[in-house]
Amino acid sequence: MPLSCPADRRRHISSRPCAPSVRRHVRASRNSRASRARRTGRHLRALLWPSLACTLLTLGCAGTRNPRSAYLQIIRPDQRPSLVGSRSATDSLYGDPRESQSGDGIAEGRRDSLQALIERFTPTLILPRGDDIQVKGPRYQLLPCDPALMADTLRIDRIDAAPYQLHETQNIALRDLTPDSLLGLTAAALSYQSDPDHLEIWYFDFPGESPKEWWREYARLRAGPDSSRWAQPTVWAHPFLDGAGRAVLQYWYFYPFNDYVGNHEGDWEHVNVILNAGRDSIQAIDYYFHGRSVRLPQGEYRPEIEDGTHPVIYVGGRAYMIFDYPNRLLDGDRNSGSHGNYPYPGEWEAAAALGHTESVSGRDGNTRRNVSHRDFKVMLIPEPSRMEYRSHPELLEDWSFLLWPVRWGFPSGPSPASAFKLTDVGNRAPFGPAFNAGWNRTAPGLAYPGYRVKKIPNTRSYFEDLLQPWYYLYIFRHPRFVHETRGALDRKELERLGFAPRSGWDERGVGSALFGMSVGFPQDDFGDLYQNSVGFLLWRNFWLKARFGALELQGGYQKFSTVEQDAGSIFIYPFTASVVVRRPEGLVRPYVSIGGGPSGWESRHMIPGVDAKVVTSGWGWAATGSVGIEYYLRPKVAFDLAFRYVDAAGPSDQAGLDGDRLRFMGLYAGHYIRF
Repeated sequence: MPLSCPADRRRHISSRPCAPSVRRHVRASRNSRASRARRTGRHLRALLWPSLACTLLTLGCAGTRNPRSAYLQIIRPDQRPSLVGSRSATDSLYGDPRESQSGDGIAEGRRDSLQALIERFTPTLILPRGDDIQVKGPRYQLLPCDPALMADTLRIDRIDAAPYQLHETQNIALRDLTPDSLLGLTAAALSYQSDPDHLEIWYFDFPGESPKEWWREYARLRAGPDSSRWAQPTVWAHPFLDGAGRAVLQYWYFYPFNDYVGNHEGDWEHVNVILNAGRDSIQAIDYYFHGRSVRLPQGEYRPEIEDGTHPVIYVGGRAYMIFDYPNRLLDGDRNSGSHGNYPYPGEWEAAAALGHTESVSGRDGNTRRNVSHRDFKVMLIPEPSRMEYRSHPELLEDWSFLLWPVRWGFPSGPSPASAFKLTDVGNRAPFGPAFNAGWNRTAPGLAYPGYRVKKIPNTRSYFEDLLQPWYYLYIFRHPRFVHETRGALDRKELERLGFAPRSGWDERGVGSALFGMSVGFPQDDFGDLYQNSVGFLLWRNFWLKARFGALELQGGYQKFSTVEQDAGSIFIYPFTASVVVRRPEGLVRPYVSIGGGPSGWESRHMIPGVDAKVVTSGWGWAATGSVGIEYYLRPKVAFDLAFRYVDAAGPSDQAGLDGDRLRFMGLYAGHYIRF
């Protein structure tokens, strides 16, 4: 059934004549029922929010399709991946391609055994919480489905190269094309020579403009006349041989859309099941998520397998980061459904874009989320490089979209990531599996660097949660998994790759007690007249430091009140440059600093019996020293605890003090971020 929309929701795209590069290939389908809908309704949401983060969020989510061609500022139509080929030893797996009756490259004598093999090792999926919708009673979990449900109409946007703009849009109903027309389209799709004046973007399109609308349309399809097909969990299974000659079963899952931080239509995810030499048991499993990969077994970590041969895959997940709740409240997004494949449930740090944590749900009583290997329709996928579609053009009626560099969704979806132009930050519809960098490859590899798993003990996890105020909404979630970089590569190589912050003279970082506290203990005669100062967040204090190698610049203020209640106060604000000596890199890094610089003060004293005060101020020089430790909560984020001594210029007898120095000890608790 085509992905049609109700009349009041239909996307209107004009049925213009075919583009010259395609017209000659579709003559047989001129009388087909090509969709005549053209997108007309576009809305731009402008929502106010007091914080800069939420302002960027709403700007990013403000209808990237208004006008419809706005995605051209995000995607370059002249860039597309190549079709990944196969190895020369593939015949030993698929058999002689001349023995394939259909021309798909699978010898008839191997077809049944390959089907039995992929079914024997089909994984079980545990789908994420929150990735569902309820309509009038029934609740529908977003399931991996048959991709053919979405591939009914090919849409081609024809773009002028200069001036750079959308020229026209063409819709081609694939169900009505003859094999010869499909053959002509395939030849055009696989051509690497482009027209100097015009470029094309090919894509399939899911109804709706935003995650909120995608969910509404998905509920309609799940309850519609073709509901049984949408409710059938489906997986594409593609066997191949790796460089060592091992049989690898690659399972590809297709979801109609991704309602995560980088929203987009169409979502392809996969895992590899690597078999032993006898092909009767599992030797290893590759899990892929967000352009990263985990291979198990890995040290003490082993894959979870049920019924002897079926891996258990935990599907991501919830995005826990600064945009989460504003994104949910303002735009109606779920942020629950990246569909990345993980080996265990838990909190996976630095697993997703911008290094944020992804929460992966475990099993519970919700049976809709538990999709057993027995429930899947397992489809054996041929090797594109072996398909004899020229002599068997009818083969393209089933597998043309496997060969085409077509995006599986509208090219770019509305999301916070839309603010980044011409950069892929997760909000683009993907190309098909055979164009993915993981096709016919194992992990770690091209576009999928390895993630070295380390589980953090619960006690340590709880302790570290307490040191991260920005994480309190999600506190005490466990187990926690982190990417263990120590020992993986040389330190300099880790720094070059961005897995570790720069060190030594190249170190760069900023620190503050903004999410912490600073306590001052006045000394000598200063302590006789003034109380201890407890500064929390921005109350009674503010400190900021920046480090450049062994040089540390620090500035801020601390407010001290008089022992006599409401008699007055004094502000001290030194700005110093210090030399820092640090221990080598590690989970805990001690440091010592000493330095000096200009320092200001402002004294405010009430005049007895009069509702007025005397304000005096001045400048001088200060010396400072500190001893502290940095406890690294993340590779580049540390909890910073230090004891400081400050000897600053003061007001002398103007504030009732005997000397002209203000000396105080300080306890500083903040955070330090490195780059």
